[in-house]
Amino acid sequence: MSARRVLILEDQNVVALDVASMLEDRGYHPVIVCNSAEGANRAIDLALPDIGIVDLGRRERSKRLDTAVRLAGHARPVLFLTDGANPLNDLPDAMRDYDVIVKPFSDTCVMRSVELLVLGKGLQGLDLPGETAATLQDPEVPDGRAT
Repeated sequence: MSARRVLILEDQNVVALDVASMLEDRGYHPVIVCNSAEGANRAIDLALPDIGIVDLGRRERSKRLDTAVRLAGHARPVLFLTDGANPLNDLPDAMRDYDVIVKPFSDTCVMRSVELLVLGKGLQGLDLPGETAATLQDPEVPDGRAT
């Protein structure tokens, strides 16, 4: 696999570093971790990532969504993370089919989603038989699911 630049926008350091580590272990490089939308946008200005992973937490949520829209505007796939407590009904219409993973999640779940995005086979507007954004389950984590 050729190196792919990944931007992670996540304010929980443990989660961000865990995801970054698993991506780096699988050859993704560089992996840029930002804990604010402002930092993520500065990183995008410097070098557009190939993939974005954006946490949909309550803190600066609208700015995070704006960052995701910016990435999508550059035809970059976006994977959303959420703790499940935050509703997804405020996602822009164009992003309602984007992959969303609910915390807690396994390495397998994240890597499967990222690799599908790299191949252009994520749920972002594609119809995958038997799988919809509302039904993907992470079998490795009790109550963890990718929606």
